[in-house]
Amino acid sequence: MGKFKVSGNTIVRIDNNAGTLVTLSSYIDTIGALGKEVQSLDVTSFADSAERIIAGIESSQEFSISGAWDDAATTGPDAVLAALPGTIGTVEFYPKGTASGSRKISGEFLCLYYKPRGEVKGRVEYEASFKLDGTISIGTAT
Repeated sequence: MGKFKVSGNTIVRIDNNAGTLVTLSSYIDTIGALGKEVQSLDVTSFADSAERIIAGIESSQEFSISGAWDDAATTGPDAVLAALPGTIGTVEFYPKGTASGSRKISGEFLCLYYKPRGEVKGRVEYEASFKLDGTISIGTAT
């Protein structure tokens, strides 16, 4: 069943450099697709009339977040993300909020970069990118 956009309920939490999860939802406009992804392995033999595949290992996927930049708030994106490139921490993504039973996607991610940007007559924004370390967990909020 199709649903309307639920961005008002979406929660994103990211470890700061002290290892404490911080909710950045109010500073995020977009988050890249995030979920399980596996590689396929070719097991075709000479006896097969078509290609044959099996599921391989989980892919180390990447995703990015972006939104309004803020350097004043101690829990804003600049305070949380500026120290993260090159470090691994927990990311939690709740597409429809944190009510018990709601979808929760989480894992340990390497922060690849954090970049503020701006333009004349536009708001100052940021972008950060993360790469999965290990496996992703898809479950529900408790």
